[in-house]
Amino acid sequence: MAYEGVCNYCHSEYDWSVAKGNSSIMYVQMGEETDSAYQVIFRSYTGAFVNFYVNKTSGTTRMEEYVPTLDVKSEAGTIDIFDYLKKEN
Repeated sequence: MAYEGVCNYCHSEYDWSVAKGNSSIMYVQMGEETDSAYQVIFRSYTGAFVNFYVNKTSGTTRMEEYVPTLDVKSEAGTIDIFDYLKKEN
């Protein structure tokens, strides 16, 4: 569910049209798992990464952006991952 929610968020918030010809420049993948959170990683076509830390219990998701070329990390906000999961009827 963490991967699905982050993937849905990224597809709604970022322009994926630049990756149509080269899907390796933008992607979402699972990262590490701890007792309390899942890490999901988004790579932008700019080379920046956004790490999503999804709390296993609450769904609260902290985002941290990392720009490797500048070696800069910054907090990028929070979302509720459940807002980005498809509702089943």
